Amino acid sequence: MKKNRISRWALFSMIFGIAAVLVLLLSGYGYQWNWWELGVAFSWLLPASAVLALIGLALALVYLFARWKGGANLSAKTVTAGVVLGLAVLVTVGYWFYQAQQYPPIHDISTDIDNPPEFRGIVPLRAEASNDTTYGDREKADTQREHYPDIQTLYLEEEYPEAFDRALEAARQMPWEQIVTSDKEQGLIEAFDKLPWFGFIDDVVIRVDTAETRGRSKIDVRSVSRIGRGDIGVNAHRIREYLEVVRNMRDNE
Repeated sequence: MKKNRISRWALFSMIFGIAAVLVLLLSGYGYQWNWWELGVAFSWLLPASAVLALIGLALALVYLFARWKGGANLSAKTVTAGVVLGLAVLVTVGYWFYQAQQYPPIHDISTDIDNPPEFRGIVPLRAEASNDTTYGDREKADTQREHYPDIQTLYLEEEYPEAFDRALEAARQMPWEQIVTSDKEQGLIEAFDKLPWFGFIDDVVIRVDTAETRGRSKIDVRSVSRIGRGDIGVNAHRIREYLEVVRNMRDNE
């Protein structure tokens, strides 16, 4: 009977670990599939997955204590699975909550904060977005400048037609969901990117223009989340990646 009791502790530990993983995954995918609102996922399901993981780890400790008190070495693999799953959930939830505290609560990033590129063709796709495309006030611009000082206009030593072609090709190389607008006459490229798990959609607008100096061009990029007050740095990271692709295309020629 004692051995069976120890075995059950291990089994329950694994069951709670599996449940924690399922709740964690479904918190995001369920929102993406329109099963529930974002508030349910963030306020209930993510914390619930952490609670389930903690219960699973507590049951694993009970198993280990019972084994230390003289029980047989039963269900070691089972309890190990429970511990690994529980820790994976806690690390994931903890990481995202930690990341949320490390970045400013802004979701609209632009290389040009004085005259941000404007969305045009993508505006109808944002009809149900909770965030609009108004860049914000000076305080918001100062916040971006403080946290992302490297997000700056990229200048190219080439004429406008070549610069636009380069900008468009770089956009095609990005792992974005779809390019919506490609207007060489207006110097405008628009696209959107869909993130995994929660399926958040962010919109990107790229403006290519002639620079003040003859024979030079400039590229400005703006990335905006459709939902959420903050973006844990995703939009700034996307702009950096895109501009790096443009630079690498220049270097490889």
